[in-house]
Amino acid sequence: MPATGKRGFIVVEIAGEHANQLGILRDLASLIRSHDGEVLAWAPAGKTAGLEPGTVSAGLLVARWAQHAAARRISLEILLPAIRAQLPSQASLQLFLVDALPDDGLPDMPDIPTVASVPKPAPGLRNMFLIVRGTAWDATRLNAYRDVILPMHKERGGYYEVFAVQPGQVEALAGEWTEQIFAISRWPTRAAAEDFWYSERYQREAIPLRLGAGRFTVHALEGVLVEKTASAVATD
Repeated sequence: MPATGKRGFIVVEIAGEHANQLGILRDLASLIRSHDGEVLAWAPAGKTAGLEPGTVSAGLLVARWAQHAAARRISLEILLPAIRAQLPSQASLQLFLVDALPDDGLPDMPDIPTVASVPKPAPGLRNMFLIVRGTAWDATRLNAYRDVILPMHKERGGYYEVFAVQPGQVEALAGEWTEQIFAISRWPTRAAAEDFWYSERYQREAIPLRLGAGRFTVHALEGVLVEKTASAVATD
């Protein structure tokens, strides 16, 4: 179990579409805020984008707590019962608890862009989040791929909030975790994220490096708008 002083992220995924998905996610966001969590992004299916082939259509919510233990307790005792009370029995639900990166980034991996090496986006912007999950089986090719994309992140103000590649850094509180890699990158704006993903260098140089080296899914969704106030109240 991670140290209690570590921040914890949760990612909720409700696959497919149904009539009440928007209401469930909205209620969940309010519930998280009332229990000292920070909601970073949420959107129903249709408002999220699957950038990688094979990425399922899903409603998503991303939130974090200052304490990993609090994220786990509140998710199990409060959030999951609230979701299941509203969710149709046939709906597919996953809730992952993931280690957040520390404020000092990854000193042993300085090439990976984190909040310690990339300036935070200014208030008043609607950030964009990319949620990456997958498994790699050719480390050499994946390392070459990262050598291309990591500088591209920094150039556009993108950095990782989550970069979980070690056993034990991801816990499935609902559903099942069977992959190796869980990453969440944050971008100042949708335009910055799309400029990265759809750039000629990414499409023509980076993607061929990782084809056949692993399997991945990538969801993209816009974050909540953070107002320019001292309280940094998030509005949907």
